[in-house]
Amino acid sequence: DVIAWIYGANTHINYPVVQGSDNDYYLRHLLDGTWNDNGSIFMDCANSADFSDQNSLIYGHNMHDGSMFGQLVRYRDEDFYKAHPTFTFDTLYEGGTWQVVAAVDTALGADTLPYYTFFDADTKLDWQHRVRAITEKALYDTGVMPEYGAQLLTLSTCGDTRPDTDARFALLAVRID
Repeated sequence: DVIAWIYGANTHINYPVVQGSDNDYYLRHLLDGTWNDNGSIFMDCANSADFSDQNSLIYGHNMHDGSMFGQLVRYRDEDFYKAHPTFTFDTLYEGGTWQVVAAVDTALGADTLPYYTFFDADTKLDWQHRVRAITEKALYDTGVMPEYGAQLLTLSTCGDTRPDTDARFALLAVRID
């Protein structure tokens, strides 16, 4: 089920990315199938495993100890972003460098066009509306705006470490290499 590897230099983010047939299994299972509350970093089951979607969604738990996507929320701080504006995301097909476009705090059901429902858009205008819906909620201006047709990646975690929270934190990134 391993389809990619994500790495953020000078962070604890350095993990394989898996994809299952649903979005529940890897919430509480490791790569080898062992039950574990930390789960795995995984791509949404609605995404294509060949990364042909306009936007691929990657999920991971926000752990107290900073493991998994526990350090992702450090992007709330613009200085952290400035020190870590890019990360690598290598698929089975090719390597890539990704530039952070927006860091967003939100909650499940709070947005008209939630980031976690954006996989593909029917038209250029729809794509632009989707990207704008995310970037308008950005915590700060990165100065980066993807152009239509660019490959996007969204990293998503809980907005805090409480069990069953509706709070969400996400990074929208665009492929630059």
